[in-house]
Amino acid sequence: MKKITLLFITLISLNSFAQAVFEDDFENETVDATTFANWISTDGDADGNYWEVSDVAAYAVDNAPNHPITGLAADSDSWEGAGFTPDNFLTTSSLIDLSGVSGTQISFIVGSYQTNGTYTDDLYSVYLSTSNDPADIINETPLTTRFVTEDAACDLEDGSNSAGTVSLDASSYDGQSVYLTFRHYDTFDMNSVLIDDVMVGSNLSTEDMTIENFKYFIDGNNQLNISSNNVFKNIYVYSILGKQVINQDLNNYSEVINLSNLSKGIYIARFVCENSSEKSIKIVLK
Repeated sequence: MKKITLLFITLISLNSFAQAVFEDDFENETVDATTFANWISTDGDADGNYWEVSDVAAYAVDNAPNHPITGLAADSDSWEGAGFTPDNFLTTSSLIDLSGVSGTQISFIVGSYQTNGTYTDDLYSVYLSTSNDPADIINETPLTTRFVTEDAACDLEDGSNSAGTVSLDASSYDGQSVYLTFRHYDTFDMNSVLIDDVMVGSNLSTEDMTIENFKYFIDGNNQLNISSNNVFKNIYVYSILGKQVINQDLNNYSEVINLSNLSKGIYIARFVCENSSEKSIKIVLK
């Protein structure tokens, strides 16, 4: 059992790909298995907790009849009777061929079992990489690093707000062959990350997910200067281990973010604009 009792049902509809080169809804998996048909589940911290197959629909019957995830899903927990800190990798078992794809996009549903708006700060990152070795994957710049609650408030008793759709721009990987990884980490005693309906392809939506004319530089005072043709809405900065160190609201086409309080090292900055476009970059403070 999970930490909270759930209840009700609305459906999330995903936009169709004009070209889908990879998709998985996990419906052909075995419930509670830690092995997957199309994925490798790796327990990075060797604590015995892995990504596993969860029957969310069965759980929802008694607890959350309106949960948007209506079947099986991939599930990584940070609480299961007791709290722990996962470092779990779910990586495609084969390379995804993007050689014929222009404007690569990734879409998936992310959610939790929670329904009262608490225990929702499970952190995860999404990577594309040419290696399926976790030691190499963590050195890549993630496409995104975010908390479940950013896309699923999980605050309605019927469970109808306990999952949301995420769409990511991955066009910088056009023409390559890559592995896709979901990493759940740097979280203690929250609840879960549920992943479902993963799709990789092009023309995912009509919405422009790329920040137009994005530019940035770090000046001599460790001030991050950013500009674009879109109004910035938020910046999130994470350490290389996934710890969030900056969460700041923005409201202009150009902004200056003070990084001088951060220690020297490598960080991941994620920018979100008013049109829901976003971009993640790696920054190095010296």
